[in-house]
This record gives sequence, structure tokens and C-alpha cells, in this order.
Amino acid sequence: MFIKNVGIFVKDLEGAKRFFEEYFNAKVLKTLDNDKTNYHSYIMVLDEGAWLELMAKPETVDLPKDPNRLGYAHICIETSTRAQLDETIRRLKEAGYTFQYEPSNPEGLGEARVNAFEDLVIEIFFAG
Repeated sequence: MFIKNVGIFVKDLEGAKRFFEEYFNAKVLKTLDNDKTNYHSYIMVLDEGAWLELMAKPETVDLPKDPNRLGYAHICIETSTRAQLDETIRRLKEAGYTFQYEPSNPEGLGEARVNAFEDLVIEIFFAG
């Protein structure tokens, strides 16, 4: 068994789509639009096949998100190279996103955790 996808409700569906395209090279596989229920989503795929389902529905409640909350903690996205990890961190910093922590091993392995688009917590990881 494996996890097929992660679904995330967002306020700004188009902004979330652009965020994952720009920083994680995600591609849209499928768009779902149900005007009757006001449900809209993008199913996106990352390079190695993991899917994200970005979803929007007007009545979704947006409560404050403490990074140390119970439940969903983060999504971990693994990069192919250390250079890709470092470049992604650099670009996210340039865009003004804040990091909980940055690479633990500057010479090889590394991971960083960023408070990203709409306070989604994303861990970026390189295993070597």
C-alpha cells in the first residue's frame, strides 16, 4: 500500500497551483469543477509521481494554524540533489516565506521546514 495523494483545502486555488508549479515543478493532471456545489480542485503530480489535490470551496473555514498543532504537521517533498534543495530554499526565502529550520547538514543530507503558501508547512528533504 502507499499514499496516493494528499488533499489540501486552500482559499486561493489559482495561487496554490502556481506555488506548487513554481517551487516544486508540479504539473496539473486533472481539474475538477462542480459549479453546483462550488467545489473546485486541481490534482497535481510531482516529478516522482506523488499527487497533491488542491481544493477550494467557499464555505471552508480558515482558522489560525499553529505550526505545533495536532493533526496534519507537514508535507515532505524530497529533492533529487542537494543543489536542488538549496535552490528551492533560496527561492522561497527570496519570496519572503519564513523557515522553522534550515538544512541540518550543509555538506550532504539536509532538510528544511518552511511556513509556505497559506501557512502550509512543507518539509523539503534531500537524503543523498
